[in-house]
Amino acid sequence: MLTPNGLPANKIEKVMLLSMWANSLAEELAVQHPKTQKKIIFAGLGKPTYPINKQTILSYLSYWKKMDDLTNEWFLNPEEMSESTAIDYGDPRGDTAPVSLMAQAMSTWYESEIKPEHVLFTVGGIGALHIIFETLNNRYERIPGYRVITPFPHYSAYTNNPIHRLHPIDVMNEPGYKLTAKRMKESIEAAFALAEKDNGWPKAVLICNPSNPLGTVIDEAELKKIAECLRNYPDLHIIFDEAYAEMSYVEVPSFLKIAPDLKERTIILRSATKALSAAGERMAVLLAFDQSLMNEMLNKNISYFIHAPRSAQKAYAQTMEKFDIVERQNLITFYKKKVDYVIERLHNMGASMPDPLYHVEATFYALADFSDLFGMELPIQSQRALLRTGTVSTDEELAYYLLFKDLVMIAPLGYFGLQKNSGFMRITCSGNAQELRELMDRLEQRLFKERKRKKLLLIENIERELFDLKKSDPAKYEEFFHEMIFLSRGDDSCLTLKSTNQALNNLESVLIGYSCEAVVDSTKATL
Repeated sequence: MLTPNGLPANKIEKVMLLSMWANSLAEELAVQHPKTQKKIIFAGLGKPTYPINKQTILSYLSYWKKMDDLTNEWFLNPEEMSESTAIDYGDPRGDTAPVSLMAQAMSTWYESEIKPEHVLFTVGGIGALHIIFETLNNRYERIPGYRVITPFPHYSAYTNNPIHRLHPIDVMNEPGYKLTAKRMKESIEAAFALAEKDNGWPKAVLICNPSNPLGTVIDEAELKKIAECLRNYPDLHIIFDEAYAEMSYVEVPSFLKIAPDLKERTIILRSATKALSAAGERMAVLLAFDQSLMNEMLNKNISYFIHAPRSAQKAYAQTMEKFDIVERQNLITFYKKKVDYVIERLHNMGASMPDPLYHVEATFYALADFSDLFGMELPIQSQRALLRTGTVSTDEELAYYLLFKDLVMIAPLGYFGLQKNSGFMRITCSGNAQELRELMDRLEQRLFKERKRKKLLLIENIERELFDLKKSDPAKYEEFFHEMIFLSRGDDSCLTLKSTNQALNNLESVLIGYSCEAVVDSTKATL
């Protein structure tokens, strides 16, 4: 694949590459068609739209107001200044006040004692993941290809570290696409079996809860079973990515409270990126309870960043201290309404996920099944990005098709570890009502056109089969002909076309099978 400026894109994260193409296309449209009303709808990245937390703003204002006051005072009498007017390096371990405040806030959140030495501020969630993986890389440098066991689909950034191997826990065959202790145990055992052959021993279990991209939450009963399972594998680190914890419509149980005996093995990642609408401020924190492991992560953090920005440490800690049930409910109400709208539209157009037990319980994402769009001819612009011609046969190709033909950016689940031919896509439901309506209208129109095209093609194929059948078996011809007429008439909608095409496809298969049997019978009779 290529970047928009024609350079190789092999090492660029796929979601980011898709975003680059979307932004490049937006710039191109602005220059070539400045008066066009149709704009690109960006629904493929995590894009918070709820206003940034008021406490975060107040904290930053307070920080910079103090620096402004000190600076003004310095100009009046610099020789008598006792406090620095420059922002010097703070404590590499994090400034004492915000670290202590965050420890208190997290103790309340998890209903478990969290001390200041358990807290490490990082430069965003990606920075936190980088610190975790680099620490594990150093610990297990003699085990190249060590395995990190995680549910698939997984957050795309988990693959950014080339040293470890992600070993899948298949949740797509579980009711509601939910992680279970049973499936986890099977995956761990399979990983150990593979390690007997290639020495890629499992060293960590990584659980995204709430899940990105699924939006599911592990309930307390299942989390207890998962804890019981993990007790049988004492050498595995237990990593919880809880970047969406504040954005959950149901309760996210505390693993630290459920399994205090596993606390020392546990690492928790929290982020202000999505739920606190502070993506650009790169505020995140790691909680770890093994002193040696925390020291190793601290060393990594120092070597890469020294420490997170001092203003961000203060802002994040003060925000979490003040974050209460009212703020959380406002956040949930804001996003859930948007997610519910998108899910309802997907249901009405016949693009819901196959499992009826699947429900979004957190995040601002919705998953959709657009496999009916496979088979469309790739547009020229998509061919340039993908370096291939032909028809859409993977969800990545579908993403680029929708981008260039319908000016819609949504993310393929192939980027999250699933097979690339599922046709499953992740939609970010954070736009305003008008934008979401336009987004779903464009997707529905594309589905309608493609399903209509496939319906006409199926009817053509069936008529061809019927033409041959009419000569050999007039009675069967009449039966199948009337069935075809019954299926092909009536008003077409996006939803009815889906069921009609399924029925027509079944009829075509029956006809082909019947024709094959007739040929075999005719051959036997001749012999």
